[in-house]
Amino acid sequence: MRTITHLILATALLFSGGTLSAVSRPDTADSRTDQIVRKANETIRHSMMALDNIMNDPENSIPPSLITRSEGIVIMPGNYKLAVGIAGGQGGRGIAMIRLEDGNWSNPFFLSLGEGSIGFQLGAQKSEVILLFRNKEDIMGLDRADLTLGSDIGVAAGPVSKGSSSTSDLRFESEIYSYSRSSGLFAGVSLKGGVLSYNQRINDSLYQMIDVSPEVILYQTEVPVNYEVDDLITALDMYEE
Repeated sequence: MRTITHLILATALLFSGGTLSAVSRPDTADSRTDQIVRKANETIRHSMMALDNIMNDPENSIPPSLITRSEGIVIMPGNYKLAVGIAGGQGGRGIAMIRLEDGNWSNPFFLSLGEGSIGFQLGAQKSEVILLFRNKEDIMGLDRADLTLGSDIGVAAGPVSKGSSSTSDLRFESEIYSYSRSSGLFAGVSLKGGVLSYNQRINDSLYQMIDVSPEVILYQTEVPVNYEVDDLITALDMYEE
C-alpha cells in the first residue's frame, strides 16, 4: 500500500512541476535547497489562489464565521487522484496554519497528502482542498505521527454559505470540515483514508533549520516569514467574519 502511495505522490509532483528530475542533475546542495524554497513559495501562492477559488464559488464557499471560529487550516492547492485498474490513490502537497493566541494566523508548515486504494477504478482528478480544524492541537503533532482522516480524526463536508448571510450562528459539528473544487472523471472528492504527513525537507529548506518542528515554525518564527505568507494571511483575514 505504501508503494502505491509513493507512486501517486511522485506522479502528483510531476504533474504540478515538482523537482523530482533534480535527482539526476549534478546540482549543488545550495541550488537544490533554492529550488525547494522556490517550490515552497509557489505552493503558498497556489494556496492563496485555491482559497480565492473556493471562496468565490457559490457552491463551495466557506461561511466566514467558520473561518473565524477555526483554530487551524490546511490548504492543498493541487491534490491529484489517479487510478488505473485495481491500483489507485491520491497525493499532493499543501500547507497548515494555526490561529495564535493573539488571534492572528501563524506561518505555515508544509504537509503531504497520500492514500492508496485497491479496487477496480479508472480515472484522474485534480482538486483544491481546504480543511478547517476545530482544534489546532490536532495538527500540532504531525512531525511525530501521520494523521489519517476519517480514522484518527473525523472529517465531514462543511456547510456552504452560497451567498447567504444567515450562517453567522454555525458551529463546528465535526473535528474537521472539508471544502473542495475539482475537475476530472471522479465524482466528488473523498478524503476519508487520506494520510497527512509532515514534509520535513521542505520545512527545513524554507525556514533554514535542521529538523525544524511545527512548534518552532508556529510559535518561534517571526510572522510573516516572507511576502507570500503575508499575502496569504491578508487573504484569510479578508474572508473572516
